[in-house]
Amino acid sequence: MKVRFALTALLALSTLAAVGCDDEDEDPNGPPDTNTFTATLNGANEKPTPSTSTATASATFTSSTSGATTTIQYTVTITGGTLTGPITAAHIHGPAGVNDVANPIVTLAAATGTTGVVISGSFTTTGNATINMAQLLTHMLAGNTYINLHTAANPNGEIRGQIND
Repeated sequence: MKVRFALTALLALSTLAAVGCDDEDEDPNGPPDTNTFTATLNGANEKPTPSTSTATASATFTSSTSGATTTIQYTVTITGGTLTGPITAAHIHGPAGVNDVANPIVTLAAATGTTGVVISGSFTTTGNATINMAQLLTHMLAGNTYINLHTAANPNGEIRGQIND
């Protein structure tokens, strides 16, 4: 009887230990965790006042986390029309829903083109004192960030798109 009780207790403890060992933590020697996000940019998406720009664009963001480092690679391509002039600034803003306006979280690489691939690059830090990479990813996964392209003719933003998973 004592042996049976001891084996039952040992089995119960083993089960608790196995449940407590979460398999969700990334293996630092394994492949990185990745997510892909997209955005469709146009003037009508600009807030609080839409722009009359005829330009449209698509943006792709790919995040990969390996160990303690998260890298986000991005590409923005003009898919229709033409911007009113060279891009003077490009940012990821948030946290913000589709109809909200928020401060920039990340400043993206400078660009001078008005057609085709206008911006591409990568970053491993937000450069933001209040929102780190983990928080940025949380906002991106929740759909609470947007990308905004600014031009001289539209300093508050010419085209904008909500970033979605």
